[in-house]
Amino acid sequence: MDPAVVAAVVGAGAALLGAFVASLATRRVEVLRLRANLVEKAEDRKLATLEGFLLAVNAWLDWLSFMEQEGWEGNLDELNARVRARDDAYRRLVLLASDDLHHWLTNVYNPEEYELKATYVRRLRYGQPLDEHARELRRSFSRLLREDLIVQFRPEVAALRDPLHPASQHRWR
Repeated sequence: MDPAVVAAVVGAGAALLGAFVASLATRRVEVLRLRANLVEKAEDRKLATLEGFLLAVNAWLDWLSFMEQEGWEGNLDELNARVRARDDAYRRLVLLASDDLHHWLTNVYNPEEYELKATYVRRLRYGQPLDEHARELRRSFSRLLREDLIVQFRPEVAALRDPLHPASQHRWR
């Protein structure tokens, strides 16, 4: 066999093998890029959900404080809008919450909110005088939002706080 033909066959084989290896490597990189993009979008949705809930529940609580100072008459349309926004944000949050956060929302947050609505909000809505127990429930609920809820939310966004930390890297594999 002519040495030029052998060299041409070996060269063509090497080129085909190189192209095959390159296509495999490119495919792997594209899979990693696609996975990273999907994770980033999911993390963005989660963060937007957490922020949306915090904003909605605090807007509701702020409006209740306003109603306590100004009276409830004429303020119910705004209150209803804020209640709807809070409820919608809560439903989105429950859908995306981790198991631990879902458990906390169900067993800690929900009973506190229910008690606040059954006492403070009810008295406020029907023009009844607010006693110290109702005011203390409002302060307690506000503390729950400011402190406990933030503690519960921090693990949900740990990868966003330090995306290059080794514990966050498992999500890219």
